[in-house]
Amino acid sequence: MSEADRPRERTPLPEFLREVRAELRRVNWPNRQQIVSYTVVVLVITFVLTTFVWGADEGIRRIVLNTLG
Repeated sequence: MSEADRPRERTPLPEFLREVRAELRRVNWPNRQQIVSYTVVVLVITFVLTTFVWGADEGIRRIVLNTLG
């Protein structure tokens, strides 16, 4: 049986939590300005897509109502 096929042993919880904490220290966290700009981008894209889907839904609704009476 190769190394990749062998089931891996679980890491003990305290060791796992230490590794998670060490990994989180290495993360390059965004600053406040980046968070604000990313939030604005998400909100604008959400508004645009919502408006597009609403418009498509309204258009299809009108077509169906005019076709079926």
